Amino acid sequence: MKSEDLLKFSRLVIKKINRLLSSHYKLTVPSEKQEIVKLASKLDSPDLNELVFALRRIEKGMFGQCVICRHDIPEDVLESNLTARLCPSCQATLLEKSDTAR
Repeated sequence: MKSEDLLKFSRLVIKKINRLLSSHYKLTVPSEKQEIVKLASKLDSPDLNELVFALRRIEKGMFGQCVICRHDIPEDVLESNLTARLCPSCQATLLEKSDTAR
């Protein structure tokens, strides 16, 4: 993923973290990214943890890559789900396997 796309998604993730911190936790949101991440990491929230993990993947340049096959996750999927870790193909395979296991 291009650096400008990573920057765009980083901003979107930070914005979503800010919304969660202010609306769900009624916290005053710091202005610095590092402080926002630090505050979000302290709370035991699966949603915030997933978003912080997405930021770490952005920082490592791995955001937007499927964790199974390493193919790119389509941008529209990432825009609708900032914490997506699977490409549509791997997601479908995983769901198919879980349906078969039932």
